[in-house]
Amino acid sequence: MNTHKKIIVAILLLFIVNSTFAQDNNLITAFNKSLVFEYKKDYSSAIVVLKDAYETKSYEANMRMGWLYYLSAQYNESINFYKKAIDLMPNAIEPKIGYLYPALAKNANEGGENIVNQYAKILELNPTDINANYQTGFYNYNKGNEAVAQKYFQKIIDLYPSGYDYYLRIAWAKIAKSNPVSDLIANAFSKSYEFEAKGDYLSAITTLKDIYDSKYYDLNLRLGYLNNMVLQYVEAVKYYKIAIDLKPNSIEPRLAYVAPAYQLGNKDDVFNQYKKIIELDPHNTTALYQIGLAYYYKKDYANACANFEKIVALYPFTYDGLLMLAWSNYRLNKNTTAETLFNKVLMLSPNDKSALEGLKLMQNNRSSSKPE
Repeated sequence: MNTHKKIIVAILLLFIVNSTFAQDNNLITAFNKSLVFEYKKDYSSAIVVLKDAYETKSYEANMRMGWLYYLSAQYNESINFYKKAIDLMPNAIEPKIGYLYPALAKNANEGGENIVNQYAKILELNPTDINANYQTGFYNYNKGNEAVAQKYFQKIIDLYPSGYDYYLRIAWAKIAKSNPVSDLIANAFSKSYEFEAKGDYLSAITTLKDIYDSKYYDLNLRLGYLNNMVLQYVEAVKYYKIAIDLKPNSIEPRLAYVAPAYQLGNKDDVFNQYKKIIELDPHNTTALYQIGLAYYYKKDYANACANFEKIVALYPFTYDGLLMLAWSNYRLNKNTTAETLFNKVLMLSPNDKSALEGLKLMQNNRSSSKPE
């Protein structure tokens, strides 16, 4: 009797696995076909072909349907699918960002409260999300709520002291009542930008050196950038280090620093900078990804997996995070998880060589692979 039960269980498990595999294949095929139609801007056909394999509980299918309806300017339908994706992954930022595309298009002239609420939910998940702070800040700024706007802008300024972009610098100068820079500094920066536009980086550097002040953050940041552009990595690192010392709680100079430091072969230094960025901005996906890669190439797959998981938790259907999480799970012999993730990569990137390679390796090693 026990033998018969075991046989029945084995058959049921095989049926479930085969059914799941068939469903995944159907969805992957539908995704691939819909991508072909999307490239041709035939959004209606892209929607129809995906509907044939649509599964209500598939996060990826709802995200894709939301995107395609947005492209076809059917904003209400798009919003409905993004809402389903949000319900399936309530702790992810990705579907909330997706939702904002049709919501903003629909309320282009209104700036609805539902949009502001969505940014608020993003900030609950990641208080340092730059775009959410930026948009919420300007929403309040344009309504004349400068005190509220300042709170959101301050988060950005703390991480990006140079002001992040032109519009924020203008708004921040008004709110914070900042003293304008001297004509000498303004003219030097203006000339530096003019030389840079002409590709004359050396003159752009010289112009700033004439007014150099080691205590001026923006000056050191720009000199670091310009020296990096002319491959003067030692000089670039020097200026970026000064900028970091001036603003130790900012990620801006650290993100800039890693490029020339890497070119100089200072891999441990680069790794430590990314770790510091995570201390300041725990959900920074660039730093999480680079730390994950560093662990992966050191064959520390458990730590690599932990970092890639954080990215995928926030952005469950994004290529880079999914692919490296798939490979990390494969290296840890978690083949079922890895296979699912590789198949999700194929939904995003049909015939992806890396994903197909991973699936082929698992197929070849299936008989000898360890159970999870």
